[in-house]
Amino acid sequence: MRLKMFILSMLILAGFSCRKSNYIPPVYPLPPDSLMSWNVAGNISGKFLSDIWFTSTSRGFTLGDKIYQTNDGGLTWAAIPNTSEITNFLNLFFVSPQTGFAQGSSQLATTVDGGNSWTVKTLPTPNGFTIFFVDSSTGFYGDDSVGGLKKTTDAGNSWVTVLGNPDTPQGYYPFFLNEDTGFVATGSGTFASTSDGGQTWQSMNGILPANQFTQSYSQLFFLDKNKGFYACPSGIMKTIDGGQSWQNVLMDSVDGIYLNTINVVKFVDANTGYYKGSTAIYKTSDGGQTWSLNCKVGSDQLIGMYFLDIHSGWACTSKGRILKIQQ
Repeated sequence: MRLKMFILSMLILAGFSCRKSNYIPPVYPLPPDSLMSWNVAGNISGKFLSDIWFTSTSRGFTLGDKIYQTNDGGLTWAAIPNTSEITNFLNLFFVSPQTGFAQGSSQLATTVDGGNSWTVKTLPTPNGFTIFFVDSSTGFYGDDSVGGLKKTTDAGNSWVTVLGNPDTPQGYYPFFLNEDTGFVATGSGTFASTSDGGQTWQSMNGILPANQFTQSYSQLFFLDKNKGFYACPSGIMKTIDGGQSWQNVLMDSVDGIYLNTINVVKFVDANTGYYKGSTAIYKTSDGGQTWSLNCKVGSDQLIGMYFLDIHSGWACTSKGRILKIQQ
């Protein structure tokens, strides 16, 4: 009972803020790591790492107080010069090995030379929370106060609001199959789809789980226009009809309480996918029907996860560890 009350108090305290870096502290005493299919590949000591992305099996990037890069698959890391001016790093997104984006709460850094140099642009709102780019020009970001979902068609130089509720602060979690066909989930449980690049939307309120205690970081992933997944505080939701209906295919909780504040889902093909909660990674090999534990950490929290292909995956943690899957 004391454990439940402690966890509940941590959740309530987290509800006053909705930053990707505001994870729920682990309950003490800490359980040991059980990395299973993963191993610790590298470490950026003492840095909270908010996201990770690889453009090849050797070259990758992670976000801490600066943008860090590796050229040996994650074994060693070096800070990229002149990237400490970006505040509150949250998300990485590459559309090609040369072109990528690093999002802060009020800034967007872009690279067109494979991450060697970055140009910083100011976002029109101070609470950027999520990011998704279709190509080098067209992208979206969600503001988790009352800014809504923004769209750019000029690589982040200008933005327009394409979806939002000015009366309800909440997260916006976009996923686009192409520049026209896209989907958005919100922290209040709304699911919306568009077939014209966000000019018009078809919305269903309350069809997805709402973030009860905190507007945690959640994520959508669609394999095609019908089959998709939503990583949320309770685990994984799945749709096979374009979001008209959803099925819970993975419940991730401790003693009946959902602890997941940073949720990521990635598929490497139609059958193989991974879900990351705050302390565990799960794997599916049957298109999301069943999931099995693939990695468990006890000494810190899992924050970002990325898969380059079926054989190459990485995760970063709140204490600077870089984990790599062993195939």
